[in-house]
Amino acid sequence: MILKETNNIMEKRGQVTHFAFANKRVENRMNKRGQVTLFIIIGILIVAIILMFFLWISPTYLGENSKRLGFEGCVEDALELTIEELGVNAGFPNPEFAYSYLGDKIAYLCYTNEFYITCTIQKPFLVQHFEEGISKSLRDEINACYLASINDLKERGYEVVSGEVNYEVSLEPSVARVLIDAPTTVGANKFARFNVKLNSPIYDMIMISTSILQFESELGDSDVTSLMFLHPEVIIDKLKQGDGTTIYIVTSEDYGTQFKFASRSLAWPAGYDI
Repeated sequence: MILKETNNIMEKRGQVTHFAFANKRVENRMNKRGQVTLFIIIGILIVAIILMFFLWISPTYLGENSKRLGFEGCVEDALELTIEELGVNAGFPNPEFAYSYLGDKIAYLCYTNEFYITCTIQKPFLVQHFEEGISKSLRDEINACYLASINDLKERGYEVVSGEVNYEVSLEPSVARVLIDAPTTVGANKFARFNVKLNSPIYDMIMISTSILQFESELGDSDVTSLMFLHPEVIIDKLKQGDGTTIYIVTSEDYGTQFKFASRSLAWPAGYDI
């Protein structure tokens, strides 16, 4: 009898334990389902916020992927072309004081019309001179790019208020920049300043050319072999002419950009053998 009662007690205890364990499993499942539901709700809210930002708050034309199709991309293309065109003319849109070489006009950046003396540098601040050349050449292009961007936005249904366009060109190591002030309102959004950045070797090439000009003005000649050793990223062609003029062509190996100029320094009369 005692054994039978003991077995009944053990059986009841087992049932209670099993019931408690089952309740615990159900409770855990409910907690996990609650956590999953919470994560789903948070995910939906995050997606909704992102969609609201891109479709309502942020104008579509300012997206990173469409940058090349708008105002900044247009100016960047114009800047690149302008640097290529001005480089072969030493920063002059149309050089007048120049040496005629193979049908091209190579601008003099250091010159003397006398014999036996060194030349005088024509543009002491060559970087600023080149920046001014870019600024003058880009004026119409920047205005055209801005107007085209405004018209495009209007055609796409945006309410646009345009402003006066002012800009500044800056050359830095490995970079050319155009900082543009153009107060513009698109719907409820206001924009004022645009920064156009172009990877370009022109600043470094101008500084190398400045070193050559210093040698020309002080010694009457330059050692381009040493310069190419110090600057392996460029090739410097030095072309001596019969009247004492020397043509220099500095070429970037990575970009193909060229900077050409002429110098007449420490010239000797024809037939004089040194």
